[in-house]
Amino acid sequence: MHLIPASWSHFHLLVSVFPSVGLIFAIGFFVTALMNKNAAMQRIGLFVFGGLAVLGVPTFLSGLGSMTALTMASRNLPEGVADTHAFWGWGAIFFLALTGITALLVLWRQWKLPAPSDGMLHLVLGFALFTLLNMIVVGEMGWEIDHQELKLHTDFGMTSQVWSHIHIILNHFPTVGFVFALFFFSGGLLLNNDVMKRAGLAVFVICGILGASTYVTGASAMWALTDPKPYADVTQARINAHRDWALMSLFGLGLTGVISYVQIWRYRSQAVFSKAMLNLVLVLAVITLALMAETGHRGGQINHPEIRLPTDVFDTNAASYWSPQIELLINNIIWFVPWQTVHFFGYTVVFATVLAVSLRIFGYWKQMPFSAVHRILPLGAFGVFANVFTGMLMLMADTNRYVNESAFWPKMFFLPIGVIAVLYFSLSDKLWAVKAGDDAPMSAKWVAALVLFSWTIVIMGGRLLPYLFV
Repeated sequence: MHLIPASWSHFHLLVSVFPSVGLIFAIGFFVTALMNKNAAMQRIGLFVFGGLAVLGVPTFLSGLGSMTALTMASRNLPEGVADTHAFWGWGAIFFLALTGITALLVLWRQWKLPAPSDGMLHLVLGFALFTLLNMIVVGEMGWEIDHQELKLHTDFGMTSQVWSHIHIILNHFPTVGFVFALFFFSGGLLLNNDVMKRAGLAVFVICGILGASTYVTGASAMWALTDPKPYADVTQARINAHRDWALMSLFGLGLTGVISYVQIWRYRSQAVFSKAMLNLVLVLAVITLALMAETGHRGGQINHPEIRLPTDVFDTNAASYWSPQIELLINNIIWFVPWQTVHFFGYTVVFATVLAVSLRIFGYWKQMPFSAVHRILPLGAFGVFANVFTGMLMLMADTNRYVNESAFWPKMFFLPIGVIAVLYFSLSDKLWAVKAGDDAPMSAKWVAALVLFSWTIVIMGGRLLPYLFV
């Protein structure tokens, strides 16, 4: 494992993602706490905002150290990029500190008052949202320091550098999100707070599907950086080392996400969790987080020479890693066709499930309560898991062709939307309360429309892949 930083630059890469990406998940949990009026979760959310503000200190100090290292190294950087990043970074740290101090003050007052006022809670939320906007600007400027390929013209290679840009943004979400999900989930177990447990499980599911999207964009970024020639100091061996760990992380994310969803569904159906399965989720989450930590470090070594150490053991033979061997195996029609068959079957199961549930929400089969159609949702979860597993293998067989087809973009954009939106069916209290003869709430109808539209685009995009090429 490579969790101990060896330089200011390495330390900055490790810590800087938490105040920015972590703030997104902290806001999500805090909004959930406000909507559910869950006092315990609100207090933990306020505490997390304070913790993120504390993390702003090492982020600021490591950023200064990184600036000094960059200056001494005399690297060929675009003029003013580092200085502009630092300027906006100072502003973001200031607003992060303001958010954290306000949150801790509200938390301290809560010891004297029965509950903080809604106005103070919403003030903290407003500061957090404004800080997040600043963090987005700072992050974008920071990536341009070490990822100058983002400014390359698209004709550098056959594959657009947009994939590289998306991968750089997206790859932090499963990792940082898992940390926050693990924190809130563990807190829910310790406090026996079902809202916190469900929130943690829901984020595990979201991170699982985002892990699939991250893997796809990573495979696309590989071609953007190596075809027709490798960019700068990028080597295929370092990429393959990262891909091997990413594949293990993907399966860890998928398994944790599926079991988490089953527990969300079980709680909605039976109003009780399985303690054994919750403990299993906890163990899998810890293991998966360790895999993602190593995956992240291997990915950083691709384009960050400042974190490479002379003591790192590194196989320079690109063909010696698992990923290229799996590619060769899957390219054999004996293996490709069975996986493709399972993939199509999985889409059929998913669409049939969401169609049946959505039709009840739209007003068909009103003689049944929503709880009746809710029972079939695990079939859809099985179909999604089968599709992610087989889809990744099929992608490895011919990544370059897939990512350069015009139908692939909308397919991968709407896939996570379609999966994440389905969570609403098992999390909404209002929808669960729909009895026989009742109409579903209008919010549920909008979500059902989004789910059906998303899966329709995903399936259409998949079927058009053999026929469209850009």
